[in-house]
Amino acid sequence: MQSDQIILDRGEGVPVVLLHSSMSSKEQWYKLGENLRTHYRVIAIDLYGYGGSEFPPSPDKFRLTDEVSRVKGLIQQSLGEQPFHLIGHSYGGATALRYTFDHQYCVLSLGLYEPVAFHLLEQDDPGLKMIAAVFNRISSHLETGQVSAAAEDFIDFWSGVGTYAGLASDKRSLLDKQIHKVALDFQALLHEPLTGESYQAIDLPVCLLHSQESPLPTRRVAEALEQHLPQLEAHWVKGGHMAPITNASEVNPYWINFLKQQTL
Repeated sequence: MQSDQIILDRGEGVPVVLLHSSMSSKEQWYKLGENLRTHYRVIAIDLYGYGGSEFPPSPDKFRLTDEVSRVKGLIQQSLGEQPFHLIGHSYGGATALRYTFDHQYCVLSLGLYEPVAFHLLEQDDPGLKMIAAVFNRISSHLETGQVSAAAEDFIDFWSGVGTYAGLASDKRSLLDKQIHKVALDFQALLHEPLTGESYQAIDLPVCLLHSQESPLPTRRVAEALEQHLPQLEAHWVKGGHMAPITNASEVNPYWINFLKQQTL
């Protein structure tokens, strides 16, 4: 796979690396990239199984560290050891968190929109129980070959009942093709061993954005991060879990202002 097929690289200046959500691609960052490229070098990466990227080679053993390792290799191809700002949404946010924990020396700041780091929740947390039920339903659908039902379950959980059914058939077909990687994303997130206490070691500027309109699990993760990240600033935004895509004009100014603060 050619790196130019899975990396969007434009602009000049201090690098900003962008990691997208599940069932998305680097293209979700187009508007933010356009806003940043006049002052920063913007690098958006297709995570495993999305956009132009390949499927993970060992799916049964797939873990978040596998995603991080691949992202690290792609970043090094583009930047070498140059430090950069890192922004992630949803699964990309959870990946960004784990990346920063492992490689804090090269991350200048961390921007997060509702990272789905469900491993931070206690076993009896209602948010964890809710998301585990979603994962179990998706897994059950896939085991019985009901790919569309699995994709519908996932999309409607995050974007509201009826969202999947209201999409054009070609869009539904594209989402159906990606649902197997979504299942691996859940697998990786729910088997990640790090805890909230682990993330106390991330001692750099962090901007966390979250929405009161989002499902309970992401709100519970945000609360956990607020307790453990020592240099955290948090903001409520409108638009729900997919706001970086559906409400980019609401979300992007927070990233832009946060990055500006890092150069003052």
